[in-house]
Amino acid sequence: MNILLISPCPPDNQRHDSMSIPQLTLSLIAGMTPPEHDVKIIEEVFNEEIDFDQEVDVVGISIMTQTSIRGYEIANEFKKRGKTVIFGGIHATVLPKEAIMFGDAVVIGEAENGLWEQVLNDVKNNTLKQFYKLEKYPELDRYITPRRDLVRKQAGKFKIAPIETGRGCPYNCDFCTVPKSFGSKQRHKNIDCIIKDIETIEEEFLFFLDDNITINKKFAREMFERMIPLKKGWVGQASINIVNDKELMKLARKSGCKGLLIGFESMTDTGLNKYRKTFASFDRNVEAIKTLQDNGIMTMSSLVFGLDDDTTQVFDTANEFLQKSKSAFLQACALTPYPGTEVFDRMKQENRILTDDWRQFDAKKVIIEPKNMTVDELQAGYTGIKDQTYSFGSIMKRSLPNIFSGVTEAALYFSLNMGARKWHNSGLTTKPFRNAPDMPIDFDVTKYVKPFKS
Repeated sequence: MNILLISPCPPDNQRHDSMSIPQLTLSLIAGMTPPEHDVKIIEEVFNEEIDFDQEVDVVGISIMTQTSIRGYEIANEFKKRGKTVIFGGIHATVLPKEAIMFGDAVVIGEAENGLWEQVLNDVKNNTLKQFYKLEKYPELDRYITPRRDLVRKQAGKFKIAPIETGRGCPYNCDFCTVPKSFGSKQRHKNIDCIIKDIETIEEEFLFFLDDNITINKKFAREMFERMIPLKKGWVGQASINIVNDKELMKLARKSGCKGLLIGFESMTDTGLNKYRKTFASFDRNVEAIKTLQDNGIMTMSSLVFGLDDDTTQVFDTANEFLQKSKSAFLQACALTPYPGTEVFDRMKQENRILTDDWRQFDAKKVIIEPKNMTVDELQAGYTGIKDQTYSFGSIMKRSLPNIFSGVTEAALYFSLNMGARKWHNSGLTTKPFRNAPDMPIDFDVTKYVKPFKS
């Protein structure tokens, strides 16, 4: 069979070739596909156009919440042409009954352990079921070769290959979809498999997709030691607690670590404690970032604005934190109640969600009624912190401790910040997003896209 795997573009046709990293999901699914089938991959974010009239038997569409409506539009076009459409991804996992309205089948959760092969066999034998789900989360010790050869190469200086060492997260933050999708226990891949995968990657830079790459210190140490001869630069996500283990921190740097995305999430002590950020102190977090910088590792700080403990003071605190710590980069997120999370369930019950248009659920727009400030105050503060952080003055001030580890680090620093500045300025949102007054918030996606009916 001819199989086409598609990752739809983000909202408002935001295609950012040089700022985007290829998905790993589609290349893994392609790697699971038996060799007798022909597979193609299209990622719309890389300006790849879809030929709806091509010869294809099965169309697999991986959707996140903000790309789901575009995914449904794509599905409609292929359904009009009589093609079999199968949905997967986080949004389809948490809302399978919505996704099935637009497709023939939904894969809920992960597709390993022969599940994807079963789906294809059922298509071939005309016995396709609506829903497919493994009875338990799969072990990840079987090596699957991702079909990176099917993925378009990025533009720009830094060509980064995504890779994962495991899935799942034990922290259960109430705004995060990971525990619902991948479980609250972290499952690791076999280190031999990880090293084998890295050895096949042409790109000089890696991005580890794990939510916390150092949560299992014994595993991380062994992996970092084995990565040293491979001479790959990499960035990933970790807890700030890595600074408590100087040996692990130095080993990470020696293995090629150039930067770590640290999820501080909150700027309040209550929020830090709530999300198990055990440093739980403004000053200690500033010192921890400086410790990472002293060891040649840039810190990319992730902050969420609009948490229930936030007041308007949070924006001044965040700006002070970024300037004092000279954090290399800010990932600023507006609190977004993704379906499948505790935050969604609570805010839906409290009527605090301003829209049910999934295209706006991108963590870049204010779409909730905050608890301790007005909607407009949240929007103004959120926009303001990004304006300040991505200003030329701020970028230059924060550069000093981040660019002297090497030419590569300096190039990475300016590439991240100037890219974020360009992205922010090109899609600047100055008003909160609300449904029109005559449009009820009932989370009925058919208001925005109608399923194709033959």
